Amino acid sequence: MNPYDIMKASQIACCLEVSSFKPGNVHRNRDYDDIKYHHFLASGIAFGNVIYEASRDNKDIGKYIKLAVIESKKWSPTNANLGIIMLHMPIGMSSGRIEGFNEYGLKKEIINTTRNTTVNDAINVYEAIEIAMPNITPPNEGPDAQKNDAKNELIEKNLTLYDVFKISSTWDSISKEWAEGFNISFKGYNLLNEYYEEYNNINLAITKTFLSILSEHPDTLIARKKDINTSKMVSEMAKNILDNGFKKEDIMEFDKFLSKEGNKLNPGTTADLVASSLMIFLLDRIDKNDTVLL
Repeated sequence: MNPYDIMKASQIACCLEVSSFKPGNVHRNRDYDDIKYHHFLASGIAFGNVIYEASRDNKDIGKYIKLAVIESKKWSPTNANLGIIMLHMPIGMSSGRIEGFNEYGLKKEIINTTRNTTVNDAINVYEAIEIAMPNITPPNEGPDAQKNDAKNELIEKNLTLYDVFKISSTWDSISKEWAEGFNISFKGYNLLNEYYEEYNNINLAITKTFLSILSEHPDTLIARKKDINTSKMVSEMAKNILDNGFKKEDIMEFDKFLSKEGNKLNPGTTADLVASSLMIFLLDRIDKNDTVLL
């Protein structure tokens, strides 16, 4: 696919994701104290040039993730989209190797991209984490990105980037995407298609896709900030909203509940997964020359 189209799909996905109403997250009518709506917009657009370059390459994905974080960080006071970058980069690099959009073909290329990584890719991503300084807790196993000897451990144990994500896939959804072929992102892509056809409204489609993903996959950012039981409770609340007819008043009440402790109940990983789903959705629309969304 055309590198410029791949870049645009990433940038527009970032803008649509943050602009749509997703309970507990920053959107056009809500800022957090430490990061605001316009920071997400600007930083999401800012790493587009790195997506472009990565789509024309087939190696060094860790380098591109680090470069994207550097570009993003110029526009935001805190980490805005490390998770999105980690998801968009394999999609972008893999899209550059297919002639036209094909769900199966793209998924196959993503699996090839993620599994054919190196120790140097892992080192670059650990350096990207140092730059982004996201909300992370020490891993259950594997090198801790917050420790000085982490990169030496990667080298000594010969751990590639895929190895690292596979280790952390049991407690982190973004790592699970890398380890298992972006299953949630492709499910989200299909949900976006379904809900957009149902509502003819991209913002409603994004909100319902967000709730659907959250209802099935407890948010791992909430689990890190609070605990897994709280994360599961939030997922059950999302499921109840869908089961109760996807009513506006229920969604607003859910948002109010998630926001009562600042951003401690922020389903941020789910928002990242929506952004990757959107990128795939937009690649499909661009390939069909059907890009005017209602």
